[in-house]
Amino acid sequence: MLRAAKVTQNMKAHIISWQKYLGVIFFMLISGCTISHDYGPFKGRVLDLETGGPIEGAVVFLRFYTQFQLSPGGPVAKYADAIEVVTDHNGEFSIPTHKVEAFRLLHGWEPECTVKIFKPGYGVFPHHKNAKPKFKPTYSIPEDQYNVVWLPKLKTKEERKENLYDVGGYSRGDVPMEKQRIYFDMYNAEREFLGLSPLPIITKKLKIKR
Repeated sequence: MLRAAKVTQNMKAHIISWQKYLGVIFFMLISGCTISHDYGPFKGRVLDLETGGPIEGAVVFLRFYTQFQLSPGGPVAKYADAIEVVTDHNGEFSIPTHKVEAFRLLHGWEPECTVKIFKPGYGVFPHHKNAKPKFKPTYSIPEDQYNVVWLPKLKTKEERKENLYDVGGYSRGDVPMEKQRIYFDMYNAEREFLGLSPLPIITKKLKIKR
């Protein structure tokens, strides 16, 4: 009887010891899941490819992603943050160093941001074939240097309709609407110019507003 009680007591002590151990491991994992990365600064000027004049009111839309490294098919990108600004009367933009934090396990950071620069009536950078220059990687824009971007003026509705596909409706669907509102409004302005119905605004709760 006493021996059975002692065995039971030892088992309880062993279980408690394992619970404490697992608790420590869990805490270490959780504390190591918040990762951060500094992007930028980004600065430059957006010009009309034909006239060389500044393009005022173009949106510069940057997105930042982490990468899950252990996927069998290769790294998988996951949205972390986004920021958008509008060019001034000189066509200039400036985005200070932007710290992005994310709660991720076994993720690293994509080293470059993903960029789109657009104004209704112009080819979207970097996707339009005549938009310049072609940075490496082509989907991004260099940090900590002054970048001059040239957008081609689109002269026919056919050109603008073709360009609309590259502009993209909701950009990437993983970006919250509040992080791409300017870009989205410009996309809808282009749709309305072309006689197309504007896309609805989708909120976090998946309610649709006009």
